[in-house]
Amino acid sequence: MTKIKWIGLSCLLVIQLIQAASSTAAQPNIIFLLTDDQRNDVLGCYGNALIQTPTIDKLAAEGVRFDNAFCEVPICAASRSTLFTGLSQRTHGYNFGQPKVSAEHMATAYPMVLKGAGYRIGFAGKYGMSFVKPGMPKQFDFFKSINRNPYLKKMPDGTTRHETDLCVDAGIDFIEANPEGKPFCLSLSFNACHAEDGDHRPGFHFQWPESTDGMYEDLEIPQPKLADEKYFKAMPEFLQDEKELSRLRYFWRWDTPEKYQTNMRAYYRMATGIDNAIARLQDALKAAGQDQNTIIVYSADNGYLMGDRGTAGKWNHYEQSLRIPLIVYDPRLPESQRGRVVEELVSNIDMAATFVDMAGVEVPGIYQGQSLVPLVQGETVDDWREDFFCEHLFRLYNNWHGVRGKRYKYAVYYDDGYECLFDLERDPTELVNLADNPEYASVRAEMAKRLDNYLDDYPQAPGHPKPADKPASSGEPVLKK
Repeated sequence: MTKIKWIGLSCLLVIQLIQAASSTAAQPNIIFLLTDDQRNDVLGCYGNALIQTPTIDKLAAEGVRFDNAFCEVPICAASRSTLFTGLSQRTHGYNFGQPKVSAEHMATAYPMVLKGAGYRIGFAGKYGMSFVKPGMPKQFDFFKSINRNPYLKKMPDGTTRHETDLCVDAGIDFIEANPEGKPFCLSLSFNACHAEDGDHRPGFHFQWPESTDGMYEDLEIPQPKLADEKYFKAMPEFLQDEKELSRLRYFWRWDTPEKYQTNMRAYYRMATGIDNAIARLQDALKAAGQDQNTIIVYSADNGYLMGDRGTAGKWNHYEQSLRIPLIVYDPRLPESQRGRVVEELVSNIDMAATFVDMAGVEVPGIYQGQSLVPLVQGETVDDWREDFFCEHLFRLYNNWHGVRGKRYKYAVYYDDGYECLFDLERDPTELVNLADNPEYASVRAEMAKRLDNYLDDYPQAPGHPKPADKPASSGEPVLKK
């Protein structure tokens, strides 16, 4: 080989190495922090003046906060499957006791797409999903399942450590072991703030980390905004039934003033414990020199009913079940784009597309959500959605599907023959059902048509139970109220 050829090949190799390094540098790390049973107003940055969440509040102040973020389905297993696959529950088909998510949908789940793009992928905490064999856990480069029951785990030295802190310990291990120059995507899924359902003792029912011992002890927490009995009486009769799960669990948690105060203080400690743990995670990022190239996304799997309407849990169509926090902190954003509040309607069905887009990878066409990256970057998206599809299907229990728009919400409980329509502008507490109000007949017809369109556009997973009824788009009520 001549000297000139050798120099030419050497230069080409250097150029290729520089291009490869630039490509890697352009791919940010992504950390997705997911809490359990936390609606948006249980954070300081969403207007809660009582709770202490300084770390998360700072992420919002220096990042982007979404004021109208919702879950597609308000139950953990189905919601997490939606988060991973970018598909509605109707399409991926999974909830407790339902068929596993297919191999096809596993292949396009965001961790798999990012792994195919060169990312190292990790997961720690509550998994709660079920994919066909070999299953998603075996695909991760790092996987550590950490569950509650109990929250406080006994360590080899005899001390105890909370699940929240163990999740972050695992996340720190993942970060510290990451090969230099290798982009990563880490999903940390906390069990908190989920109640310990097997222990109904006030305070123990919501078991907090040691880092928040003694907090909120003297705090008097106001009663739920929708505590008035009129809200309970306005619900459909089947949701008022004493054996109905959201009503049954109300008596576990919130039914007396003393129990309410004790459990709410404990719940707040759980949330603040997550905040404390995230601060440790950020310290580890900085120590690893990755803090300026790591996007942090904070959200929850579903909302939570903390005594509102005399109920507990989630599962239904009300705002308290569907609203979730969503914060995106990207250290690469210019100062002018930080601290913004985005008002557009977004759903957690958007998260898979968002993570893939953040990595600069082509978004799979199968996804039913939209990338939030343009909104995070402050772009005006003229054709952003005006409404979104939401649903809940769980072993023929409390099953419904609906459409939530900017002003109106429409839902059909197809097994119970119940239809509801709310004007959220005039009635933000969803007190008055307008489904059979003749003044809203045209609105009902339009919302029913939108629901029909979603049901037609979103394929139904094989083996997924089919609704007993499908609303007509003619505008004529077909179900009893």
